[in-house]
Amino acid sequence: MSVVRSFHGYTAPGLAAGGFMVDLALSRMPDGVLFEAVCETRNCLPDAVQLLTPCTVGNGRLKIINLGRFALSLYDKHSGEGVRVYVDAQKVRAWPEVEAWLFKLKPKREQDCQLLLEQIRQAGPELYGIETVLVQPQLLGKRRRGAIGCCNLCGEPYPIDDGAICRACAGKTPYLVPGAEHFERPFDGPALDAAPLRDTVGKTALHDMTMIVPGKSKGAAFVNRVMKKGSLLEETPENC
Repeated sequence: MSVVRSFHGYTAPGLAAGGFMVDLALSRMPDGVLFEAVCETRNCLPDAVQLLTPCTVGNGRLKIINLGRFALSLYDKHSGEGVRVYVDAQKVRAWPEVEAWLFKLKPKREQDCQLLLEQIRQAGPELYGIETVLVQPQLLGKRRRGAIGCCNLCGEPYPIDDGAICRACAGKTPYLVPGAEHFERPFDGPALDAAPLRDTVGKTALHDMTMIVPGKSKGAAFVNRVMKKGSLLEETPENC
């Protein structure tokens, strides 16, 4: 338990349940097979996989696909054949504290944590269902990052397959721009996304074109022509 606490931060019921689930999945995998894992939730279960198998987020052998289901799969990394273990909604009804935890029938502060962990331990593998699965081909094998270049805006290295600028500069960053914490502007227009200029040929400009290099400059994006709202975007040396 000390290892669990040091890795996960505390002895979570989801991690305790995950231990049984990983054990069940491992018992159904053929000996000697090189396997990878999928977790269908971000909560607790990925840490059970990382503690009890060689599959981790860092080495790319654990994939987290957040479907909101407390389930995991181990599968042959080459063929995609594997087993999926999930919490069986019918079986947990025999264990009231586990049922209340799984279905959030009472607030966390009202849960009896010791009783919950004890019921998970007593139930053992009885709480779970298991089925054979075949993983989709696109999840097999390790995805290559491709060529690396420097972003035209921030200057940091990034996979150039992401586009003309890195995903952070394209608006995917999880960080607030300094000074923007208190700035909110309602927007009721269409959903917007960044795209390389070469992919915009033939589209209509939604607004005037401005080039902004954070902390350095702000001015016209196209120095040899005026690009106004409503203009048809054409192929030019600037966007080839």
